[in-house]
Amino acid sequence: MPSGFLTLADGRCFAVRWHYYDLTMRAIAEELHGSPEADALRSWLESMMPGPSDIEELGYGAFLRVKDQEVVPKSLDVRELTPKNQRLFHEAALRAGKRANCAEAASWDSLLVESLAHLADLVERAERGESPLSKSDCVKIVPCKGRRVGPGWQDAEYST
Repeated sequence: MPSGFLTLADGRCFAVRWHYYDLTMRAIAEELHGSPEADALRSWLESMMPGPSDIEELGYGAFLRVKDQEVVPKSLDVRELTPKNQRLFHEAALRAGKRANCAEAASWDSLLVESLAHLADLVERAERGESPLSKSDCVKIVPCKGRRVGPGWQDAEYST
């Protein structure tokens, strides 16, 4: 049963078991490098994943970050990132999907490979402008809550 959820920029949903959510997010974070914005997004994503001293699962879809006692959900609505970070996230997801299809991935967990390939397919469908429900793991588009999460919102470009 899915307990980790990503909502892409067009509203389509990627849903997997919490363990594969963590592995997928780590694979995406590994693909973020080369610019200050990508490095900042990578650091932020890594902070949203459990570390070795954290309690990895609290029932359904969250973990306890021990250092600050914060409960962190295993979900991300990419629409709440800055437009630049949305693009960076989608590009990293595509690269992670391509890497999963390479020879180096032969030793990877087959469900992780499937998860990364599925996410890359969802991103490609979004970029082609297909219906957000096309291959979405959810049956409806959930409206964005309008929060501003992740790095970059403090820049003057996004000030209100």
